[in-house]
Amino acid sequence: MIPTYAANIAIAIRTSLMDRTNFVLNSAGMVLNDIFFLILWYMFFAGFRQVGGWGLHDVARLLGIIMLVVAISGVFFGGYRDMAATILRGEIDALLTQPKSILPRLLARESIATAWGDGVMGIWMLITFAGLSWTDTPAVLLTLVCGTTIYVASAIAYASMAFWFTGARSFARDLTDFMLLFSSYPGSIYSGMTKVIAYSLLPAGFIVLTPVAFLRNPSAGTFTIIATSTLLYVSLAAALFHAGLIRYRRGLVPTG
Repeated sequence: MIPTYAANIAIAIRTSLMDRTNFVLNSAGMVLNDIFFLILWYMFFAGFRQVGGWGLHDVARLLGIIMLVVAISGVFFGGYRDMAATILRGEIDALLTQPKSILPRLLARESIATAWGDGVMGIWMLITFAGLSWTDTPAVLLTLVCGTTIYVASAIAYASMAFWFTGARSFARDLTDFMLLFSSYPGSIYSGMTKVIAYSLLPAGFIVLTPVAFLRNPSAGTFTIIATSTLLYVSLAAALFHAGLIRYRRGLVPTG
């Protein structure tokens, strides 16, 4: 399965690079967008030293991680973005006749050009503003693997709603965008119901907030939370997708 996936995503990446002008414009546009976002936070911390215990280094870590999570997801699993629409258009019919697993091939359908811009900015931010050293590299890699896994798994779970109703075409995209929005702000601003949402439906808490806490103070307890939440969201996404696929095979899925 891995060689097949690697071959499919390699084709998707080459396709995204074919139009060089479009690729450069999309990537550069995302870099400019990220720079603007960073400038806003830099100006904020020029006037306020911290927000709820979060300083510039913490926010730089958060932004660097979420940018790299989006970059890795977009480049190597870009099919997650429009998976709901793919299901509703019936484009997985051709995949059902093939022996390979369906979900990996859906994820490898596309590679998103703008994700490269996020990747450049994410690396630059972690190196320059996050206050990290090379000894933190293993912890950073761990947070990226788990954060990316939870992000993609959540997007798959949202897209799987398309097996039940046509409104999932836009609703899944909206939930993914809200998840990204929740992951772009310090955890100290969340309280009450918004905090519950950030650690459940829109799991920003497990994508970036808990990982940032792990980078600040690595501990076995925090690692256990990150690892357990990763397994939980992967299991949930797999269960929802395969339950929906059973409905699809039975011809019970709406079309749109």
